[in-house]
Amino acid sequence: MFGDLSKEIASFFEELFRQEETWAILFIAGVAGAIAVPFIGVNALLQAILYFLSLTWWLWLFLLLFFGWRSLWLYWRNEVFKGKIEYALLELRVPRIMEKSPQAMEQVLATLNSFRNTPGNLKEKYWDGAVTRWYTLEMVSFGGEIHLFVRCPSNMVRVVEAAFFSYYPDMDILGAKDYMEILPKTLDEIEAKDMEFWGTEMILDKEDAYPIKSYKYFESEAEEKQFDPISTFLEVLGKVQKEEILSIQLLLEPGDPKWKDEWKDLVDELKQKKTAPAAPGEDAAPVMRSPGETDVLKAIEMNLSKPAIKTLIRFAYLAPKTTFYASLARGAIAAAFNQYSALNLNAFRSNRDVATSTDMWSKPYLFAKSRLRMRKRRLLFNFLRRDLPPQTGMGHFVASTPFSNTKKTKRFNLNLESVASLFHLPTGVVLTAPHLPRMESRKTGPPAGLPIYGGEEEIQKYTQ
Repeated sequence: MFGDLSKEIASFFEELFRQEETWAILFIAGVAGAIAVPFIGVNALLQAILYFLSLTWWLWLFLLLFFGWRSLWLYWRNEVFKGKIEYALLELRVPRIMEKSPQAMEQVLATLNSFRNTPGNLKEKYWDGAVTRWYTLEMVSFGGEIHLFVRCPSNMVRVVEAAFFSYYPDMDILGAKDYMEILPKTLDEIEAKDMEFWGTEMILDKEDAYPIKSYKYFESEAEEKQFDPISTFLEVLGKVQKEEILSIQLLLEPGDPKWKDEWKDLVDELKQKKTAPAAPGEDAAPVMRSPGETDVLKAIEMNLSKPAIKTLIRFAYLAPKTTFYASLARGAIAAAFNQYSALNLNAFRSNRDVATSTDMWSKPYLFAKSRLRMRKRRLLFNFLRRDLPPQTGMGHFVASTPFSNTKKTKRFNLNLESVASLFHLPTGVVLTAPHLPRMESRKTGPPAGLPIYGGEEEIQKYTQ
C-alpha cells in the first residue's frame, strides 16, 4: 500500500511535468538563475531558493493534495457512472451453413467501434463521470455445450443487432438471462459447494504496435487447406465435463482513433537506414534491410492503419473438485491463444501477476496462501462483474489490497482484424456439432415488394 502511495506521488510529479507551462516556468527560472549566479554567487542563490521554498511550501502541498483529490473524485464519479449502466446479454445463434469469413466480424466490430463515447465537456467528465462504454464478447461452455454471447449496454442492443444482421443475415440473436446469476458469488461459496476456481488474463508479449497473426494467415485458396482458428477454442471448450463451466471474456472498449501516433517513433526507427562500420576517413556504407525486417515493418504499418480496440482478455474455469483439471484452462486455453503467435511479431502470454497460481518461489515469496486467496477473490469479482480496472491513480490505490493490486490488470490495443480473429462466428470449415447449438432452419424474410395492408398484427405475420 505504501508503495502504491509513493507511486501516486511520483505520478503527480510526472503529470505536473507533462504540462508545457511547467517547463516554461522552469526554463525561465533556470535562465534567471544562470544570469544571477555571476552577480550574487552560488551560496546566495541557494539561500534564495530555500527561502522561496519556505515561503511557497503551502503551494506545493496544495498542488499535491489537489491532484490527489481530483484523481480520487474522478474514480468515485466513474464508479457511479458505471453503476448506472444497464446491460443486456445477447446469444448469437449460428446457422447450419455459414458462408461468411471472419472479415464479416471485422466489419461488425468497425460498426460498433464507431459508437465510441467520450466526455465532451467538464460536466460530463468531472460530475457525470462519463467513461467510454465497453461491451463483451464471450465464449462459454456449460458442461461441454458451447454458447456465444455479446454483452452490451441496453441502449445499444438495436445497434448490435443491426451490425450483426448486416453482415450475418442468416444468424439469429436471442435475449438471454445472464448466466453469472447462477454462479457462486464468493470464494467461500465456491468452497462450500466443494468446487475449485481457476482463472487468469492474457496479455501481449510485445508492444501494441506489433500485430498477432490474424485470420488472413489461416486462409487458403485450396478448400482442403483452409483453417478457422476459432475451431481450436471450440475443441477446448467442448472438453468441459458435466457441472463444469469455462468462460472466455473479451472486454472491448472502442480505442482512440489516434492510437497510431503513439508508435510514430518506433516506426521511424524501423525505417531508418542502417550503416556498416567504416574505416577511419571513409563514409559508412549503407546496409540493406533484410526481408524479415521489411516484413516486420510492413506488418506494423498495416496493424496501425486500422482502428484499435482497447482489449482485456480474461477467462475462468469453475468445476467440482472431483473433476477439476487445471491444465484444461492453464494449458489448453493458453495453447489456443498460441496459434496467433509469431516470433518476429507478437504473441499472447498469461498475466502471471493476476493468475490464480502462487507459491513461495514467486515474488514477494511470503504468504503464498493469502496471496492465492486474494487473487482468486479479485479475479472472481472482476469476472462476475465483467469489470475493467480503475482509470485513475487514486482509484488503483483505493481498490487495491496488499496482495492484489489492480494495476496488475493490463489492457492493450488490438486492431479490428486481430479482435475478429479471436472471436467470430465459426465458418463452414469448422465442425461444431454436437457442442455448439445451431439454428434448425435458414432465416429468410418476406419477398420484396409484397403488398401488405392492415395494422401491426397483420404485418407481424410476415416479419416473424
